[in-house]
Amino acid sequence: MRNIITYAEETLANFDRLPFNRVDSLILSWAAYLRLPEERLEAYDWRGVRLGDLFRAEDFGCLFQRHWDVPGSRQLLTAVAASPRFRDIRVMGYTQQMDAGLEKQFAAVTLQWEDRWGYIAFRGTDSTLVGWKEDFNMAFQYPVPSQEAAQRYLAQAAKHCKGELRVGGHSKGGNLAVYAAAHSAQEIQERLVRVYSHDGPGFLAAVLQSGEFQTIAPKLDKTLPQSSLVGMLLEQQENFRIVKSDRVGLWQHDPFSWLVEGNDFLLQEELTPDAQYLDKTLNRWISSLTTAERERFVDSLYALVDAAHIETLAQLRAQWQESIPAILKAASQLDPDTKEFLFQTGMALVALGVKNFPELLEGPGEDPPAAVQVRKKG
Repeated sequence: MRNIITYAEETLANFDRLPFNRVDSLILSWAAYLRLPEERLEAYDWRGVRLGDLFRAEDFGCLFQRHWDVPGSRQLLTAVAASPRFRDIRVMGYTQQMDAGLEKQFAAVTLQWEDRWGYIAFRGTDSTLVGWKEDFNMAFQYPVPSQEAAQRYLAQAAKHCKGELRVGGHSKGGNLAVYAAAHSAQEIQERLVRVYSHDGPGFLAAVLQSGEFQTIAPKLDKTLPQSSLVGMLLEQQENFRIVKSDRVGLWQHDPFSWLVEGNDFLLQEELTPDAQYLDKTLNRWISSLTTAERERFVDSLYALVDAAHIETLAQLRAQWQESIPAILKAASQLDPDTKEFLFQTGMALVALGVKNFPELLEGPGEDPPAAVQVRKKG
């Protein structure tokens, strides 16, 4: 089956002949994961560099650093650098910011096609534990530092982009795109054509009910795989379309696993029963905790990992023989009140999972998910 790599290899028509679509969006949002060398100054400022000119073997060690799928990313860069559809897009305004003190992991890049449109792409969560911590902070903090950074970046990028605007991202990047669009100035919103969230986490209920969110809701285009976990986190999800993936479980979050049919993703009617079960269990558990309890739970778990001086998930895997004992030692030194809190909070999740388990055996209910409603509307 085709994926975004084969789509980029085979789709040669320019954007006049074949209009921009959500597969293009996922490809351009992937560009935010590239780590551009500092010497490519024209990509960091607003002069820009051709996307095709990023294909330099001497930069590969930097470009794909901390990528989840280095071979897939290399194949995709090869495809877009050669493609007449993508190679002349200009890459500009690249920025990446990491601040452990603020618990912030942010990166963005702007892609300009001729004088016709600009696409502002926000990076999703990378392999750093700071990045994952900021994701978890969304359960109790609004806005998180990267959301505020995304709003500022969009305002700056809009000044340098010509024509229509599109914003998007994969994973946390999709959430940032929605936040930035919802909080942008009116003149920017009037130029916005579409806001893409590719398996991006949702928002707390109060956010989705706000006037800012409702203003841009008609322009949202959310896609997630049939066993989505990340994209279904938090409450009252936006309307979404479900994409078939050739992976299982959490690994479906990998954008290279999303199947493409023609010039669109291969869409499914509903989430899998196990995904519905996990999503319902986790979101009910989150909503059962107060804001203070969510913050305490997340901070306590992060403190245990931080005690092992681990900075990335790759480091955690590679050094597990040293890091796991360090984490267990830190857990043993927690004060009794914190130990009891973590235990009781974790047991509440287990109990809720057991309570919801019969629904997994019954399968999907009668009410169609949002994806079906969107597809029926065309």
